[in-house]
Amino acid sequence: MPEPFAREGHFVVCGLGRFGLLIIELLRAKNLPVLVVTDTHTRADRKKRAEELGATLQEGDFRFPDVLEAACVTRARAVLLAASGESENLETALDIRRSAPRVRIVMRLASDKLAERLRSDFAIDAVLSPSVLAAREITRVALDLPPPELRPGAGGRPAKRFPRPWNVLRPEPRLMVGFLVVMFLAGVAIFRQYKGLSIVDAIYFTATIMTTVGFGDYDLQYDPAWMKLFGSLLMFSGISLIAVLSSFLTNFFLSGSAAQRRAERIARGLRDHVIVCGIGSVGYEVVQDLLERKARIVIVDKTPDDVYLSDLGGRVPVIIGDATHPPTLVRAGIDRARALVAATSDDAINLEMGLVAQSVVEERRPGRPPRLILRCFDPDLATRIHAISDAYTLLSAAEIAAPIFVAHAVGTD
Repeated sequence: MPEPFAREGHFVVCGLGRFGLLIIELLRAKNLPVLVVTDTHTRADRKKRAEELGATLQEGDFRFPDVLEAACVTRARAVLLAASGESENLETALDIRRSAPRVRIVMRLASDKLAERLRSDFAIDAVLSPSVLAAREITRVALDLPPPELRPGAGGRPAKRFPRPWNVLRPEPRLMVGFLVVMFLAGVAIFRQYKGLSIVDAIYFTATIMTTVGFGDYDLQYDPAWMKLFGSLLMFSGISLIAVLSSFLTNFFLSGSAAQRRAERIARGLRDHVIVCGIGSVGYEVVQDLLERKARIVIVDKTPDDVYLSDLGGRVPVIIGDATHPPTLVRAGIDRARALVAATSDDAINLEMGLVAQSVVEERRPGRPPRLILRCFDPDLATRIHAISDAYTLLSAAEIAAPIFVAHAVGTD
């Protein structure tokens, strides 16, 4: 068992992921004593960095009572549960509260839905969600900051033509439908000309033949052979029409095409809206925060999570597609948007989304670029990009949330 921590009034950080390491850096920057509890599987570079910062390292599972006892949590000033596992954090928080009722506890949680209940029922001092905290800052940047200046040389180029979003039929069905329309019009013309029917009767007779539901009031019994053959062709064409329409309508409604058409129609009517690319934990919280502020929103995602979409209840149009492809952003109305938020968990994809969005807007709306807010995990990447361009704002959920966790721990919140 590790040697007990000798000092009192220290800060215990449970979990040495990237978020936990940021918390240690902030606490040590204030010259506060820190003991970090982490398991043996933690990356060696993070352990080394924590020790370089002056933190005391203790290996073990922080859920175990002997590990907490060795960390002297009963004499600690605060315990920060910074691991990503919610059940482990909650289990440990309850154990600490039972054994050390006066120790300040700051707990990480994926969502803030239960935060108030955990605070009131279990006396946990602060229950915070990095995703929620990051979403508030991302929303503030998306709605409040002035747009960046367009880079020199970006304007004056002709707009590139992108495919129209409503071509949902493949070429073969379009040809089939076109052929059937021609056959219908030909039937109307022939029956009107050679049978002496009025235009209404000719339309009616052609429709009854093509749908094979004739009522016997008109027939081809005494007409020439060529007209009977033409009538037979109309019948086969009608059968094909019913099959094509049935398959198309089934695919249209069951595959989500109808919802996509509706989402694209709504997006075409929006201006000054925010496009959120990626509907994961952070993207979902950003959308919720934007909805609370009554902002107009369009979501873009290749495979949106049904759990998040069901929570949104159809309040936001969702464009299914890859936001790194220009036509997808055009469908979402990037040339009319006030901001784009790239909120996936991949820095490279988020950056690519921002670059593609900037290129599309410069070609379609020179001089009025949207704000481009990119979620970023790599602080070095963010520093490099901010050093050479102000067109992109890179934000990290961990770096936004860590100072707030520390403020709650030291009691300056």
